Amino acid sequence: MSEAVLDLKPYHYPEQYRHLLEQTAEHELRILHRDGLYRHLRFQKPGTGMWHWDLITWPGSLAIRGDIGEGYIFTREHDMLGFFDHGQPDGHINPGYWAEKLDRGCRSVQEFSAKKFAAWLGEQTQCPNTAIDRETLLSDAAGILTVDEAIELCNEADVAWDCDDPESWQDYRYHFILALHAILWGAKRYHAEADQ
Repeated sequence: MSEAVLDLKPYHYPEQYRHLLEQTAEHELRILHRDGLYRHLRFQKPGTGMWHWDLITWPGSLAIRGDIGEGYIFTREHDMLGFFDHGQPDGHINPGYWAEKLDRGCRSVQEFSAKKFAAWLGEQTQCPNTAIDRETLLSDAAGILTVDEAIELCNEADVAWDCDDPESWQDYRYHFILALHAILWGAKRYHAEADQ
């Protein structure tokens, strides 16, 4: 779909969703194995392995592997394709809830987000009581790469923070969100084909 036709604003994490749609416009579903809930599905453009991924399911589990994400295993319900596609419109992923179902735990897919830190800092400095003016402080925040650097900036600028605040400076890794979009995209393709 072209960008002009599809307004991505209402989608969850639209940057990653747009990336997926751009790279998978010619992808097809190949069912490599299907025996009840034991499934091996491959999504790829014919003739190339670029941007391909596999969804592999067995009772209570789903794994994604390939060029998208870093290889994740989710466990929750008997039919995991149904779990991901249960009433979810295209592009409407549920990162917080779905991350809780990861084998490695949800913290394994989170990282420091300069964008979230800057938003938090902007809220804290509406009535600045800091050693640095607000504009300079927000400009400096854009270059922060780690939680330790964020804490150091807060301390230098006399911005009050507590031990719970660094949690709000976290966001999901880009490739994890991309993998969630690919899982939902793939589950919908599989269910559409199975319904025919």
